[in-house]
Amino acid sequence: MKFRLFLLFVFVAAPLIAAEQKQVLSNVYPIVKKYKSMEGPSGAQTIYLGDRAAPELLWLTAIKTEVVGANGKTLMSPELMCHMNVDIDPARHKALFNLKRYPAARLMTISQGMRVKGGGFEARLPDGFAFPIASNEPLYVMTQVLNHNIEHPKHLNVRHRVTFEFVRDLDLKERPIALFNIGVSGTVQMANNPMALSSMSSSDHAGASCLIGVRASNAAGMSNDYVDPHGRHLTGHWVVPPGKQVNTSDVTWFMSLPYDSRLHYAAVHLHPFAESLTLHDATTGTDIFKAQAKNPKDRIGLDRVDSFVNVTGVPMYKDHKYELVSIYFNPTKQNADSMASMFLALDDPEFAAPTTAELIARGTIVTAGSALVLRTSAGDLGAMLHYSPTSLQFAKLAAAFRNAEATVTDSTIRFTAKVTAPELEREPGEHVAGAISLCRGTDEVSVVIVTRPSPDLDGRCTVFAQIGPGADVVRAIADAGSGKLLRAEIFGSSELNDMQLAPAKKIAAK
Repeated sequence: MKFRLFLLFVFVAAPLIAAEQKQVLSNVYPIVKKYKSMEGPSGAQTIYLGDRAAPELLWLTAIKTEVVGANGKTLMSPELMCHMNVDIDPARHKALFNLKRYPAARLMTISQGMRVKGGGFEARLPDGFAFPIASNEPLYVMTQVLNHNIEHPKHLNVRHRVTFEFVRDLDLKERPIALFNIGVSGTVQMANNPMALSSMSSSDHAGASCLIGVRASNAAGMSNDYVDPHGRHLTGHWVVPPGKQVNTSDVTWFMSLPYDSRLHYAAVHLHPFAESLTLHDATTGTDIFKAQAKNPKDRIGLDRVDSFVNVTGVPMYKDHKYELVSIYFNPTKQNADSMASMFLALDDPEFAAPTTAELIARGTIVTAGSALVLRTSAGDLGAMLHYSPTSLQFAKLAAAFRNAEATVTDSTIRFTAKVTAPELEREPGEHVAGAISLCRGTDEVSVVIVTRPSPDLDGRCTVFAQIGPGADVVRAIADAGSGKLLRAEIFGSSELNDMQLAPAKKIAAK
């Protein structure tokens, strides 16, 4: 028998300061008919908890959402709630916190059944624990509503009011214990799966997604299909026929625990007619947490779903096998849709709090699909970055170009920083209008915006981006013959689409 010793020092927070709040309103969602789970109106937003231009460490302690009227104030029926998801950008989060592993994209889900007194639904971490978030990293907020019961809704317009609670690291005398996020989902094998249960040996499938099922129709086009390590095609959103259904899924491969840890919080996402969802340690044969669900008697929905909150924490081991066991009972004569997920928060023994300087330096990470925003004295311009060694090199040098003065010619706008940089790697790319290039000198590096084709630069500089929105800003600088690059920032391409860029403005001619 294997024995392991956990040295646990539990810090129970008694904050001297109140948590700060950031509130976000979704778009208005018109409810014009009945909608099953995952079928109702939905939307997505990109937010930052703090000032992305002044990076700092924040500690996220709670997320709450309420269904409100179009005015953003009037509380509406909680039965219209479907879910609210909060995602992070894994590559950006990994870089900002210098992690050895990629974190899960889904930070948290709040769904019907996670009700709190006073209205609304929330995920609240235990005292003394929090998710570390940088003020310069985006959070992606996705909201959806449903309508199981109102037969003919009239003039029913609702929205989500989402509230984030957090504290600034700079305001704390003692830090909370950092948690990291992992999501696990129950699954069933597709009925037409060539790797279905009957084709496998018992040693390969014991206790793992034993149910052969059909994907729910309202899951179409959604990202809840998976291929497990055995090559089996699975769905995380399946049909429950009338009667009782028990499904056991191996979620060890979902979790991929990087190290032994302790579970302190779990949020549970179930659909109507669910009875329970259990996180089971198949190695020891013990249940870690069983969430009970309460269904209303006179309508379709979920009145309550248990969450797991534990300051001491329950040990979880990277070499154990874990399962999710869901139980549904469908009392109707028709098929129902279902899913069964848990969103886990475990303590992170490898977490090292970054300094402000480190957050600034790491905030310019470049990933595939990254976008560049140049904040200038004439307004903002956006550009799509090429995923290349030159883009990565520019990201490391970006801070050096703060407040750089423009040198304007009839074909280029040049911003120069007095730094020494390694030799640039020559890459394909023509200096056409709108190209952004990096040029290296003896003791300086320049960012060059091409306003007219400049083939003479092809052998000396390397193109690493192409201007998108903000061409009028380039014209304003070119017309004035002067300008200043205030700072350069790097975002995901989806953020650039949602971003309000400062419009072009006239600046004094040189």
